[in-house]
Amino acid sequence: MSDETVIVGGGLAGAAAATLLARQDHAVTVLERESGPHDKICGEFLSVEACADLTRLGLDPARLGAVPVRRLRVSSGRRGVETALPFAAQGLSRRVLDEALLELAGSAGARVRRGERVRGLAPGQVETARGSIAATRVMLATGKHDLRGHARAAPATRSGYVGFKMHFRRSPAIGDDAIELALFAGGYAGLQRVGADIVNMCLIVRSSLLTELGGTWDALFAHVLREEAVARWLADAEPVFARPLAIANLPYGYVCADEDGDDGALWRLGDQAAMTASLTGDGMAIALRSAALAARAVARGESPAHYHRALRGAVATQVRRAMWLQRACEHRALVAAGLAALALHPPMLATFARMTRLPAMA
Repeated sequence: MSDETVIVGGGLAGAAAATLLARQDHAVTVLERESGPHDKICGEFLSVEACADLTRLGLDPARLGAVPVRRLRVSSGRRGVETALPFAAQGLSRRVLDEALLELAGSAGARVRRGERVRGLAPGQVETARGSIAATRVMLATGKHDLRGHARAAPATRSGYVGFKMHFRRSPAIGDDAIELALFAGGYAGLQRVGADIVNMCLIVRSSLLTELGGTWDALFAHVLREEAVARWLADAEPVFARPLAIANLPYGYVCADEDGDDGALWRLGDQAAMTASLTGDGMAIALRSAALAARAVARGESPAHYHRALRGAVATQVRRAMWLQRACEHRALVAAGLAALALHPPMLATFARMTRLPAMA
């Protein structure tokens, strides 16, 4: 059998890995279940690490329409703190970015098969709706969605978070170069521009809050709109999607262990490899880093287990710190005390932002 890498999923991690492997003259096939451009649940925040990795791949986010994010605001009720970000960041729609990366993978020589759903995996085989594909190695890059029979081993963290994403259109005259984190009892909202007149809201809530509000998006959005920061961004904005994107049981804090690799044969990328708390804005950076580490491991002839260990070494500290911050933000007394302290010295907020960055890749 010829050396063939099959990547299940054509998002950030899958497309980036395909590009890097194809540039190493590996035979690569990407299986993307969607037939065309589509939106995904994501904060759409490109941190300094993500921007650097995209630049190394040969993509300039600004040329794709990304908007600069220069400031960070954190608020709860009427309290709020703002500071300059200690690094360059950008906001860009995943619909745009994922398509650009898939095109890049194709131009590098990877075979990109759109509209192809994977039904299952067998040793040396990937079963799709169109038939079987022989594979020397299989990389799982299905994002937040698990492939049946190959779920991430993270039962302890599947405890009750629900994620929503909605784009809103507002006047370009209402400029804002900040990313805003609005903290409230039972969750938080992240807001930023991802286009000249488009604002992305990524909303993470406890399922108990959603149930308490009747389980509907309209009730939840009305509840969140009571936050002054959210109202400032969205009170007069027009929803872009007919309905929000949503996903439940988010396994925050998960980092892939060797035994999650299907007897050591499966390579996990992106959210399948590690899932950090959304409020740190480093999910896309981890996805791109996992692709780079996997491609490097393949080039060196290393095993999936070796790659997973390298990945843990690269991202585990960030994930731990991010989870600590997320848990702290769920305690109202801690939030109030923290914002009061930060108001005395706002640059401390930038220190927290620096603490959750990934280390530079050697």
